[in-house]
Amino acid sequence: MKPTTGFSTALRRPLAAALLAVVALGLAACEEEPPELRVAGKNFTENMLLAEMLAQLAEREGITVQRAIPYGRSAEVFEALKQGRVDIYPEYNGTGLVYLGQPAMADGRAALARVRELYAALDLTWGEPLGFSNDYVLVMRPEDAQALGIRKISDLAGLGPLEIATDTDFLERPLDGLGAMIRRYGLTEGRVLPYDLDDGGKDKIVQSLLDGEVKVAELFRTDSQIAAFNLAVLEDDLEFFPVYEPSPLVRDDALARFPRLSGAMTLLKDRVSADDMRGLIAQVEQEGRSVPAVVLSFLADTGLVDETAGAAGSGAETLTVALGGLDALSGPAGRAVRAAKAVFPKRSIEVARAANPLDLVTSGEARLAVVGTESFYALADGAAVLSSPAEALGVVGYRLAHVMVRDSGAVSLAEVERLGVGEAGSASDLIARNVLAGLGIGGVQLISGESGDLKAQVEAMSKGLVDAVFVMAPLGDGAVLDIMETGRYRLLSVEGWSAGSAPIRFSFLRAAKVPAGTYPGQAGAVETLGTQMVLAGPSSQREAFGAQGPGTTGTAATQPIPADTIRKLAAALGSTEVVDPAAPVAAALRPALEEGPQPLVADLPTSLINLLTTAFLAWMIYLLFARAPKARRKEPPADLHITPAKSSD
Repeated sequence: MKPTTGFSTALRRPLAAALLAVVALGLAACEEEPPELRVAGKNFTENMLLAEMLAQLAEREGITVQRAIPYGRSAEVFEALKQGRVDIYPEYNGTGLVYLGQPAMADGRAALARVRELYAALDLTWGEPLGFSNDYVLVMRPEDAQALGIRKISDLAGLGPLEIATDTDFLERPLDGLGAMIRRYGLTEGRVLPYDLDDGGKDKIVQSLLDGEVKVAELFRTDSQIAAFNLAVLEDDLEFFPVYEPSPLVRDDALARFPRLSGAMTLLKDRVSADDMRGLIAQVEQEGRSVPAVVLSFLADTGLVDETAGAAGSGAETLTVALGGLDALSGPAGRAVRAAKAVFPKRSIEVARAANPLDLVTSGEARLAVVGTESFYALADGAAVLSSPAEALGVVGYRLAHVMVRDSGAVSLAEVERLGVGEAGSASDLIARNVLAGLGIGGVQLISGESGDLKAQVEAMSKGLVDAVFVMAPLGDGAVLDIMETGRYRLLSVEGWSAGSAPIRFSFLRAAKVPAGTYPGQAGAVETLGTQMVLAGPSSQREAFGAQGPGTTGTAATQPIPADTIRKLAAALGSTEVVDPAAPVAAALRPALEEGPQPLVADLPTSLINLLTTAFLAWMIYLLFARAPKARRKEPPADLHITPAKSSD
């Protein structure tokens, strides 16, 4: 009989059927799992905001969303969409034309119709336009544009080789990028400073322009820096740049998988204006708020979502950064807010204002604050005494004292009888008191103003209610510049600081000058004083501050910031300066001392001299203390009497 080597036929068929049933059930279970919509965004703020809008509106329709915001540069996101690695992202009709080698079009509706026709063959669908156009623009500092007589891009030909700061994406684009623009306008290429958008490119582009490294910069029309720094936008007189109107670009198979997606996309049709986008970008880039939180607020304001319901990624814990009333987000304070956002990417950054921002840190209402070094001190008995349970975490910048007077006003600070000092407890108020005490000027009436309302104080001066206005502000501050541009005021010198003991009693105040030409009509340099601006947080050694002087507020309510986080914040601020030694500095920023004995290091001749000297000293010591050898001598005879010699005395 043939041996049995397996299941009989009668058993195989039922078993196979059972296995097939199990597999079918498993496949059915897999199909029942809700699929995820993969939403991507490019690597700049505007596109990330638009991508997050699509994500939150899809979630509103009950669609499970997987975010890749940001995903990468334009070409990278487009390739990911074509290959099915992402399902949807915001794209611009002008860029869509460039991808397929099409000529630029100035008519946005015509451009949208054209890309819809062309992309249908790729199984890709363009949604409805979102309501604005974000063209490339070239910008200059307004004073440079005016001085050189440049209003349009064609005028740049008269500058010689074009020195320009751009983002790396614009540098690489073959049809609507830098090279193509130079050829179209007949310009001569000069030095190019390219910056990666993934690494703070926009801020670096603008900073290189403001610092005078280049004369021209490339930005987007909706970039918040244009308004923040009052940059001059050059006319594209040859209409080189195509229209760039954003719309959702989505795979057809994603529309089939998510029937409600089409309706979610349509909700954004013409709902976002250029002004809206500039404001949203400013909230992210200048105020440091997270993209999800900004988008949630915008969609709630437009009635598209319920803000109380929240959205994925928008429920991050808030981190509050305290600023003074006059701290502009376009200046050093904004750099500190952006540094906090970089170090705490998963937290929503919120800005709070206070006369003395350090008060919000010590009370626990804020985690970080931008302050001058004067904020760590209290004025007592004519001197400054360290009094704050906080410490400096990194250098933000520098503030200088601006004493503004009318053209016909006082010629020295000693002549001022009524001095406007801003809000009580503010940097301007504190420094003014310290300066008057340091110079020994008494009898001055200090008149406080409202928080952040510099124009109101200057208006009071114009009416004769005060003789001068004392303001602590960064060099070239926009608010001060606006006032000085009227031509009715000048800066008063602060002189005589180094003549007495003031530098010792107020060690955080440093002599400085406002360079000639900083403000309109300023012919010469102006002597003044300045303080370092720092990012401050709760002290890691709070007990050590408790008894150092009047005004001590006690133990801070917030916990100290970890050492590693402090070092990251200091690095993100990007300053090459160290914290002023007059300020209490975080231990994490102090130089590390090596443990154990340190070897003496000397050159060869010095070592030989030391060796010979040591040997000589050893020999002398031997001669001094060694016992002389006993000499052989005869004993005297026993009957010999020796008489001691008499003294001659």
